[in-house]
Amino acid sequence: MLLGFGGKNCWCFKDWMQIDLSLSDGVPADVSMGLPACTAMCFKGANASGKTNALKVYSFIYDFVSFSFTDRADKPIMFASFFHNNEPAEFYAEFLANEIYYRYELITTRKAVIAERLFRKKNEEGSRETEIFVREGNEVTKNTLYKGHKDILFRDNASFISTLKQYNLPEISDIYDFFFRTAANVGFYGLNDRGENDPEGLTQYYYNHPENLNFTIQKIKHFDTGIDNIEIKTRIDEKGMAFAYPVFLHSVSDKKTMPMSYGEESRGTQALYCKLVNYYEVLSKGGVLVLDEFDVNLHPDILPHLLDWFIKAKNNPKHAQILFTTHNVDIMDILGRYRTYLFEKEDGESFCYRLDEPKSPSLRNDRPLSVPYRKHLIGGFPKIGTKED
Repeated sequence: MLLGFGGKNCWCFKDWMQIDLSLSDGVPADVSMGLPACTAMCFKGANASGKTNALKVYSFIYDFVSFSFTDRADKPIMFASFFHNNEPAEFYAEFLANEIYYRYELITTRKAVIAERLFRKKNEEGSRETEIFVREGNEVTKNTLYKGHKDILFRDNASFISTLKQYNLPEISDIYDFFFRTAANVGFYGLNDRGENDPEGLTQYYYNHPENLNFTIQKIKHFDTGIDNIEIKTRIDEKGMAFAYPVFLHSVSDKKTMPMSYGEESRGTQALYCKLVNYYEVLSKGGVLVLDEFDVNLHPDILPHLLDWFIKAKNNPKHAQILFTTHNVDIMDILGRYRTYLFEKEDGESFCYRLDEPKSPSLRNDRPLSVPYRKHLIGGFPKIGTKED
């Protein structure tokens, strides 16, 4: 379970940007569900306030930890420093893996890792946090994480976690698996929805994973799109290659169904077909779903149902989490002050705060946040027309 993350000197964050998902004992039970951290967090703010870049921070950490070993040896480390300066950036993530607390820290430039550290603390009363792995450059200077394996070679642009996974070290499995259970639609180059960018590839995935397809069918039917079923069919193209394609079956008069192709469907139906694959993967594995503009092309009445999969205990037995941006103000009233971050920017530098922090305005969780937000009383609202054209 993700407890928090942050970054410094990255994208629009000159100083530390820190997202805290942890919950104290005083948080209402219907919010905490007895868990140590939020299962949903909404990022709100004006355009260019830093919301998307905050998601990019975690997406970068997840991607670097999970896949950097498979990159070319000469590939840059894919993040952006604050206004592209040459100083190192810093990142961290705190999480629970198999009921054990970990904190991962990274200091890096675009060219090479400067340092990585891993801390661990047992989930026991009085347990203390200990440093179990330190990498400086490509040298290991402290290691109580694993034994032996002195032949492991570290690379400038690859995380030690991704590297150790390639060597099949069992000691790294829980840590690696935590990050690997992340699904994100935003990365270094911005919005990157795998389904919308590659619907053919997504359909092949559905064809190979019928349980995921069934989830998508049931949810699309539930959202009253007029679809009775989705069938994945295959055919041979002019090159003799087999490929899969979806057929959407609609109810018509006389209890008949008529087929429609993906391209004939509404933009909302297409969006659900492409987006729901990630919801299923994260909910079924207890991962983290990172979504920029999660409401795009979806009817506002659908959005609370998507959140209910995460914030209702009966719908979320694996304790999956969702981090998302949205311009839908009503979402704030659903999530309340414990699960909402506001982002603002001054002189090109972004900062953020959770609405239950001491420095934030005094708000009650049982009252709508949308009212003071629309009145510009709690920040994070676009200041349109306050500067000369």
